[in-house]
Amino acid sequence: MRVGVDTVELPDGRVVENFYQLRQPAFVCIFPEMEDGRILAMRQYRHGPKRVCLTFPGGHMDKPGESALETAKRELMEETGCVAERWTDLGAYTMYANAGGATSHMFHATGCRRVAEPDSGDLEETRIELLTKPELLAAAGRGEIALMTQITLLAMVTSPELMAAIGKAAG
Repeated sequence: MRVGVDTVELPDGRVVENFYQLRQPAFVCIFPEMEDGRILAMRQYRHGPKRVCLTFPGGHMDKPGESALETAKRELMEETGCVAERWTDLGAYTMYANAGGATSHMFHATGCRRVAEPDSGDLEETRIELLTKPELLAAAGRGEIALMTQITLLAMVTSPELMAAIGKAAG
């Protein structure tokens, strides 16, 4: 993470001096559906909310020249040992509005199957869980999904109206 200081010219012509922003690396977030329709989620400690919660696979885009889709495929393999038959790009979204932040690249991976053991190299202890959509939505309702990117991805994939709107906008 870096702190940047910009001079910003607003659409109405006003100029803002010394506008501070946090600059963080872009990352991917993946909603993986197994061949049988269950959703692969990971239960792990996350320091932001300071507790164990459900998350989806993902990670930083930290390899030069690697596309968001390539990063998503790599992260899915590393964190879960899975590959996917089909990938749907759900778009890239800026986190933290004016504060800068990162860009989150969201993906829906379907037809996932395990081909290897996970080898993420992450420090956190991770337990992989396979949940039906109703079980995952119930977990979200109990507050087990504590990260906004994860809730957003869940909403994107489980809401037909939202998915249709995203498809039209991308299209």
